[in-house]
Amino acid sequence: MVRVAHIADTHLGFRQYNLDEREHDLYEVMDEIADRVLEERVDIIIHSGDLFDSPRPVAQAYYAFKSFLNRLGDKVKFFSVLGDHDTPKRRGMPPQKIFEDKICVLGLTGGDHQTLRLNGKEVLIAGISHFGRRYRDTLIEELRKLDALAASYPASIILLHQAIDKFLPFEEVFEIRLDDLPRNFRYYAMGHLHSRMRASFGRGELAYPGSTEIMRSDEIDDWGRRGKGFYIVDIDSDKLDVREINLESIRPQIEFKVRYDSFNIEVERLIEALKAYAGRKAPIAHIIVEGKEVDRQRVQQVLNKVLLGRVLYFRCRVIEEAERRLAEFKPGDINVRMLLKEYLKDDVIAEFGYELFKVLKDKNVEEAKRIANDYFRRIMGDDSEKSVS
Repeated sequence: MVRVAHIADTHLGFRQYNLDEREHDLYEVMDEIADRVLEERVDIIIHSGDLFDSPRPVAQAYYAFKSFLNRLGDKVKFFSVLGDHDTPKRRGMPPQKIFEDKICVLGLTGGDHQTLRLNGKEVLIAGISHFGRRYRDTLIEELRKLDALAASYPASIILLHQAIDKFLPFEEVFEIRLDDLPRNFRYYAMGHLHSRMRASFGRGELAYPGSTEIMRSDEIDDWGRRGKGFYIVDIDSDKLDVREINLESIRPQIEFKVRYDSFNIEVERLIEALKAYAGRKAPIAHIIVEGKEVDRQRVQQVLNKVLLGRVLYFRCRVIEEAERRLAEFKPGDINVRMLLKEYLKDDVIAEFGYELFKVLKDKNVEEAKRIANDYFRRIMGDDSEKSVS
């Protein structure tokens, strides 16, 4: 039997809401992952992309990953592919290259593979780093080559950082269709989507472990139901076993709705709900105030006072009665993405606009800045120092 730890989307260096504490939360999560990996006595770690949040990580992100590798020593083999966040532009050097004596990055220019002899078994580990939608045909061709190779190995793993149509809730955002994937691998180690997802596929199982921390508010519900962490995968000649490992160092985040017509009572209810997090990391609160003729200044002042010392950070969104009725329209009534494409006549710019729309409608300005910076880095190259402020 070969035991594998499957990790993805650690995004080292990411600072949610530009908070120092949030950057350090991600480093603490890596420390816990190292502890659990050693406890589980894994043979191989596979990381399915977005190890770093940027192709030019901050120094602390490099240091955190170096500490992680030092904890593991020579006990575990480490394989990775690049994600869309840590892929350099203009053929720049990927940040993982600094650690090439400790890790193997697969598929920098196409399909790539290595074989290992572990516990008396020959194991094929293949991978392709992230391909954008415009290069889908090339990606499919590389996958076909690897599929023919995998047919000869009873223990085989493929690493990919791609969005698949079956698992992505938004139309036309996926980068590859499920039917395009090879079918001869035993384990499909996916990255890119931040929610945990698993499905039987081909000769084995396809799995997204999700991000290792809560990166966006739309991940809170999935974290509450299934936790955040990674997978332990046991691969034998005739069976495959996948287990979820939940991490305990995740900073809690909560969503809380407040009715403005009973604001004082609702605030007391909020305070009571926060008592559940006593003794843990101070949570981040996402508060939605619904009502009519909301006094926004009063709401902000009261929340500033009562949440001081109870949360690390809070975000307040006010939804007036008229806005709430508008939000009740069926999602299919208006296809914003198609409207943008028809108006702008450019798929790339329209997709950029749609990504901004999704986060700005929730007043997530910091995430919008990050999306804009990523976009301008792509079109201007890594040498650009421009950013959105």
